[in-house]
Amino acid sequence: MNTSWTWLVVARLFLALGLLLTMSTPLMASPVLRVDDFTRTLPASSYIDYLEDRAGTLTIDEVSSPTLANQFHSAASARTGGGDINFGYSNSAYWLRLTLESRDVTAQSHLLEVAFPTLDQIEFYRSNASGWDRTVMGDSLPFSARPLSHPNFVVPLPLSQGQTTVYLRVNSAGTLTIPVRVWRQEAFSAYDQRLHTLLALYFGLMLSLSLYNLMLYASLRDRNYLNYVLAALGMTIGQLAMSGMGSQYLWPDWPQLGNVALPLGFGVAGFFGARFVQSFLDTARTSPLHHRVMSVFAGLFLLTVVFPVWFAYQWAAVMVSLLGALFPIFAISNAVVCWRRGNRSAWLFLLAWAMPLIGTSLLGLRNLGWVPTNFLSTYMLMIGTALEMLLLSFALADRIQSLRYEKESAQNDAIYAIGHLLRSVINAIPEFIFYKDKNGVFLGCNKAFEEFLGRSEQEIVGSTSFELMLHDRAAAFQEQDIYVLTSGESLHHEEFLQHADGRTLFVEENKWPLRDPSGKVIGLVGIVRDTTERHRLIELERFRNRIFELLAYNNNLSDILVEIVRYVEQAHDGLIASILLLDESGRRLRLGASCSLPDFIQQAIDGLLVADGNTPCGTAAFRNERVVAENLQTDAAWAPYRELATRSELCSCWSEPIHSAKGEVLGTFAIYQRHPGLPTPADIKLIQQAATLASIAIERKRAEDTIWRQANYDTVTHLPNRRLFRDRLEQEIRRAQREQRLLALLFIDLDRFKEVNDTLGHDAGDALLVEAAHRISATIRDTDTAARIGGDEFTIIMPQLLDTRRVEEVAQMLVDALAVPFQVGHEMVYLSGSIGITIYPNDAGDLENLLKNADQAMYVAKNRGRSCYSFFTSGMQEQAQQRQALVRDLRTALAHDEFRVYFQPIVAMGSGRIVKAEALIRWQHPQRGLVSPMEFIPLAEEVGLIGDIGDWVLRESLRWMKRWHDRGASCRQVSVNMSPNQFIGEASEVWLEQLRNTDLPGECLIIEITEGLLLNERASVIEKLAQFRAAGVQIAVDDFGTGYSALAYLKKFDVDFLKIDRSFVRDLATDPSDLALSEAIIVMAHKLGLRVVAEGAETVEQRDILAAAGCDFAQGYLYAKPMPAEAFDAMMAGSLS
Repeated sequence: MNTSWTWLVVARLFLALGLLLTMSTPLMASPVLRVDDFTRTLPASSYIDYLEDRAGTLTIDEVSSPTLANQFHSAASARTGGGDINFGYSNSAYWLRLTLESRDVTAQSHLLEVAFPTLDQIEFYRSNASGWDRTVMGDSLPFSARPLSHPNFVVPLPLSQGQTTVYLRVNSAGTLTIPVRVWRQEAFSAYDQRLHTLLALYFGLMLSLSLYNLMLYASLRDRNYLNYVLAALGMTIGQLAMSGMGSQYLWPDWPQLGNVALPLGFGVAGFFGARFVQSFLDTARTSPLHHRVMSVFAGLFLLTVVFPVWFAYQWAAVMVSLLGALFPIFAISNAVVCWRRGNRSAWLFLLAWAMPLIGTSLLGLRNLGWVPTNFLSTYMLMIGTALEMLLLSFALADRIQSLRYEKESAQNDAIYAIGHLLRSVINAIPEFIFYKDKNGVFLGCNKAFEEFLGRSEQEIVGSTSFELMLHDRAAAFQEQDIYVLTSGESLHHEEFLQHADGRTLFVEENKWPLRDPSGKVIGLVGIVRDTTERHRLIELERFRNRIFELLAYNNNLSDILVEIVRYVEQAHDGLIASILLLDESGRRLRLGASCSLPDFIQQAIDGLLVADGNTPCGTAAFRNERVVAENLQTDAAWAPYRELATRSELCSCWSEPIHSAKGEVLGTFAIYQRHPGLPTPADIKLIQQAATLASIAIERKRAEDTIWRQANYDTVTHLPNRRLFRDRLEQEIRRAQREQRLLALLFIDLDRFKEVNDTLGHDAGDALLVEAAHRISATIRDTDTAARIGGDEFTIIMPQLLDTRRVEEVAQMLVDALAVPFQVGHEMVYLSGSIGITIYPNDAGDLENLLKNADQAMYVAKNRGRSCYSFFTSGMQEQAQQRQALVRDLRTALAHDEFRVYFQPIVAMGSGRIVKAEALIRWQHPQRGLVSPMEFIPLAEEVGLIGDIGDWVLRESLRWMKRWHDRGASCRQVSVNMSPNQFIGEASEVWLEQLRNTDLPGECLIIEITEGLLLNERASVIEKLAQFRAAGVQIAVDDFGTGYSALAYLKKFDVDFLKIDRSFVRDLATDPSDLALSEAIIVMAHKLGLRVVAEGAETVEQRDILAAAGCDFAQGYLYAKPMPAEAFDAMMAGSLS
């Protein structure tokens, strides 16, 4: 609605208000009130003069004196619209003078009424013979001060013949509205009764309707009711204060409550009235501007409630009056706007607020002194609020009805929506749902049930099972229905049903009785759930468990695969299944299982080549994907087997590859049919599941075989390992015992293998082991067992012997085979084998002792120079015990300080002076005395003590070298042997650290390495040699020429010295080949910039030959035997002196 229309409505309301005011304006009266002229009552305002006492200090004597008598003014100027006297809000006191005239000679009793109950104080003066009769009363005084009990201020007015002048002094913090009336006694009594009746009806109506709406609020919890009840209660409190009923009945002895009750009551009424307007008219939605205006009014009314706490009552009263005059105008305009904007309740609100609007406006304007005090301005608010309460009660009742209607409409819409939703939900449910009456007639169903029967709902509803199904099926359904309808119990069972599309479904059928509100059975509802897939999975799970059970009981793979084939053929009538397994070559398929496939077909496909286009099975294995031959008679891949297909009446074939967990092809699962066709989704799922089960079985069996092989065979040589060897030895011992035969156990240890493995690396070592195992296996019989039991140790079990001649032959053949050089990459490596032999039952009767005997015999063979064999003898037991004792003592020798360092001089051939010394170790055993290094060094290497012993030798050597270096002795270098094992660990770093700690130049130390270390091209070895060279340490190759063809490697390593082995030096004078080889080594070394040290020089002739050949240095018994460090130190001291 536009704004101009709204203001037009407001203007019309003000026009009606002006007409009412004009109609209610009283006529002017004469200055002297003649009491004989009326019989009931007469307004006295027209006959009154007034005097304003601004200071409020004048007395009755002063105002009645001639001096001030002429200063009174006619009250006509103070009357509003010709009505009652109204001075508005003023701080002055006013004196009123009223002259009455009676012509009756008899005294008459009249009453003077000031009909405005909220005046603070009124003083009534009437002259008598001795002065003045004074009566004081007012709203600020106790009610008991009034001469007559009345809400208004009433005093007796006895009159005699002639004129009588009375004075009234009035002052009030509120509005000074002074309606004065003169009453005859009997007329006032009737008026008083009517007034009390009117007020009682008003307040009773207000309280009754408030209580009624409060109960509605308690029931509905609609805040409109609460806001309106609180507004009505506030209005009631304000009206009680304004009508004087509060002072008369509620607070007669507490007049100050009247000053609080009026702003409090009207403030509360205004606040909750504004809130009611907002909520009832829904202004926040329909008119946001008016909503904000109402919020402002609510705030202002709330201020009037607390205003008297800080300000004078007068200002609170003024504020209430102004708000009371303005608020209804905005409330009405708000209702008009909301009505125009579609608020259905606004018209009742507009009608209800029309009279209170006029009443409130009149009351406010009267209090401001702008309109006269008359019946309308005095009681219009009461009448309007009473009518408003009635109309708004009707409005709220209409609201309840509207809400009920809206709720019912919403419920109907919801019911319809729920019904539609329920129908949609039922149709969305995949289960087959139907419901019947008590006669078995279908009442309804969902879409799934329609599809199941292949009928529409229109065809189904109104029909019975016999009209929709086969007779036998319908009879079974009817029997179930009768049970549910008669027993009132639900029915649950499982069965096979035929779907309209021809599928056979395994279903779970449930039926429940339908009952009316009284509990009587009126029909039934059925839900049929398709559990075919679940049933299939259950059966599959049972079969899987069966397969796992067969696997757990270690059944043969072929038996398990046959079970899988049977499961497929039983699950689908007419199918023929087979399983083909990929052979070890991965090129052919071998028959794994087939129950129903003809024998000639089985023979034809066994060994089938894996190739693209070679039958569906060969193609599926080649492509690693499913291959389908819809018709074998026309399929090109089956062309070579077409005659066989015709003969066997096979028409189609589907082949599924069997995958491992890694996706590798293990074989194929094939299904054949006796008619052309493609597989259905169910067929594909079946073949996939069968292939998966076959894969599990195949991989499980292969895993078991792998685990067994890993547990029983060596992974490098593929010979039986220690576990299987012991098992077979136990079996052969028992067999030999039964058959009274001999059994030989051979224990083989590869000589120098550890050195080769450390220098050439583990890959080369593994290659040597494989070749050695091949040579060993090639030497023995098929009935013999060769095994690798660890490291470089092999064993051979030779059962079924009559004597030991065959054992000796085999042992010699093994020695010869292992002595042949091994080709490792581009290098030739020389190994040999030491063999220990023991015989059952001659040497021992159990496994452990046989092993111990063979081991001891093997060590005897090693001590004899290696590359030979030795039979066990009883004397070896003692030797073995001595060896074990030596190992035990060796472990504590270092801690007990039993080792000694010896030095052997190295002499310069040109000068004959001692310039170097080789550090050697001796073991001073506490019982056995000095133990040769040839005896304990191999043991130290075997038990892993060589590293600690080598570190100790270096430390002692450096300590003595430091002593000689500081003295300036001729021995300028010490040579220390370093085991190849120490190049694998961190020994090089330790040795360099010890060198730095002695503060010796690096040139004082020579590291002697084996010739085999030169063959080790690992970066770590080269790096460690480079670290020694960077520290100034020199490198010598010990025993050069004895083990490897290492000449080609000399140029790859930065070497300083070559040491010719003593085996070449020993026969220099008698063996031309040794001489030639020694001379060649010396010439070659010099060409490479290396110097040569000859070991084992024991004769002058040897020395002269070496000198003639240009050898640089020599050492041997010719110059000195190895000697204790102290003796060598004394030699150095003697040379200095």
